[in-house]
Amino acid sequence: MADNIKEQEQRHLDSVIKKIKVSETDLEKKIKSTKKDVKDIYANFNNDVRLKTSTYSGMMETAMSIRQQQQMLSERENRQEHAARELGTLTKLEKNPYFARIDFREGTEAHDETIYIGMASYTDKPDHYLIYDWRAPISSIYYNGGIGQVTYQTPDGEQTVDVKLKRQFQIENAKIKTVFDTEEVVGDQMLLDALGGHSDTKMKSIVTTIQKEQNQIIRDTKSELLFVQGAAGSGKTAAVLQRIAYLLYQYRGNLNSGQIILFSPNQLFNDYINQVLPELGEQNMVQMTFYQYSSHRLPKY
Repeated sequence: MADNIKEQEQRHLDSVIKKIKVSETDLEKKIKSTKKDVKDIYANFNNDVRLKTSTYSGMMETAMSIRQQQQMLSERENRQEHAARELGTLTKLEKNPYFARIDFREGTEAHDETIYIGMASYTDKPDHYLIYDWRAPISSIYYNGGIGQVTYQTPDGEQTVDVKLKRQFQIENAKIKTVFDTEEVVGDQMLLDALGGHSDTKMKSIVTTIQKEQNQIIRDTKSELLFVQGAAGSGKTAAVLQRIAYLLYQYRGNLNSGQIILFSPNQLFNDYINQVLPELGEQNMVQMTFYQYSSHRLPKY
């Protein structure tokens, strides 16, 4: 029975990866086309800009022409940058698309709904999610409870669903190593394997093993000040860094990593945590010690 489940899930995984590869090819073509557009704009800049400096109206026309070329160039470069970021995300997903599956029934719906949760969202067509980002509201179902009634926050308020299945995966290089069903928030084996495999000089992002209490810290958007208390090794730093990733996801467009400062005890600590956000697809926040900050803000003191 277990082998049969693993085979079924591997077929589903193969199908998702096949679609990811198609999306990667499309993005590579898009990047190549955009690069050519940028190159052509630079090459034809002198031909496309009308230089008229003998009259005021001529100078205004010249300025407008230059402005138009700048806008075209900026739009193409932004498109190229966005596509490159998407391609980087898909490259990571191709090797390890997701780590969990949830089957649940919502309200009076007649059928169960199945979702897969990973490091980033992936759709093969508009609004058809093959993978949900771990930060998406619906992904809270995975972290907030076991089998049965689970409540989670949505933009429209609290929703309660009946969880029928909670399945966890360990995937390496597009192959399922292990698959197991659990009634817990996170299975003990997954937690032990994740912790055992991350004894490194750099801290890793273990979003697969976020506990319910950590999830509450990560997704809190109501508290003006949030104090996190816990013993050494209880996961405070991991929760705070994953909270930053969540806030950047939740308020994308209004908040960027350059607006967030993390005060750390020393440079060694900065080096230890500096790969967590990039692993989650986000740029690093500003990192400094409080002494460095106060020396900059209050140099005379």
